[in-house]
Amino acid sequence: MNAVFKKEFRSSMCGMTGMIFIAYVLLFLGFHTVYVNYYAALGNFEVVIISAAFLSLLAVPLLTMRSFSEERHNKTDQLLYSLPISTGKIVLGKFFGMAAVFAIPTAVACIYPLIASAYSSGTINLAIGYGSILAYYLLGCSVIAICMFLSTLTESQVIAAILSIGAILLLYFTDMLLTMLPTGAWISLVTVILLSLLLAYIVFVSTKSAVAGGVCGAVLIIAAVAVYLVDASLFDGLLQTMVGALAIFQPIESFGLGTFDIACLFRYLSICVLFIFFTIQSFEKRRWN
Repeated sequence: MNAVFKKEFRSSMCGMTGMIFIAYVLLFLGFHTVYVNYYAALGNFEVVIISAAFLSLLAVPLLTMRSFSEERHNKTDQLLYSLPISTGKIVLGKFFGMAAVFAIPTAVACIYPLIASAYSSGTINLAIGYGSILAYYLLGCSVIAICMFLSTLTESQVIAAILSIGAILLLYFTDMLLTMLPTGAWISLVTVILLSLLLAYIVFVSTKSAVAGGVCGAVLIIAAVAVYLVDASLFDGLLQTMVGALAIFQPIESFGLGTFDIACLFRYLSICVLFIFFTIQSFEKRRWN
């Protein structure tokens, strides 16, 4: 895993990709710091992080689009499969390599609260400020994990970048999407059935067994319909709850209220673990195909 990490980190930093990414992130963090802490004279560095999070993380596809897509396009993924380490260690090596690149501008941002505090007579809450930076870094790692997974789905870096940008936009505008969704229980039931069919297809593709996929889908659908017939009220607002779970840019806003939100940090860590697992499964599937 250490060799994969070094290769991923070195390939980013020795080329223009890593430098452009770092410069882009620092540009937006610096601009919002100047505007919020100096021009607007606000002593809340967490506001800087919250306002800069979305625009600065739009550059993440620049890092991730080449992580697996380029390997597939250049046929060098066969070299990865031949390494004497597990698929999980390969994926973790690439993830930590990209996370290390993202850690550079985040580490530079750690200086900003100290500079702002020196000119604000100590009115900046450093604990909340650095807590928001930690949440911002974990949010970035979550976006990296999601975009890395999308990179395994295609061998075109352009398509991987478009998919990643689309996913980031969808995750950011989830709250707006929630206002347009119907709230009826039957809509939630239909959504659960569609998700059950999707899960059944994933099981079929993973196991190459139509029986396993069919049984999985049938059990989930029958269970959902049975629960709906017993108490349909359980499905009220379920669609909004499921879609709301995609809103990963919103939890960090709790730091803007002056609270150190541990649940926000664990949520981002959970997203990282989940999509690293998805990436491992996708990468492993291509090995056996």
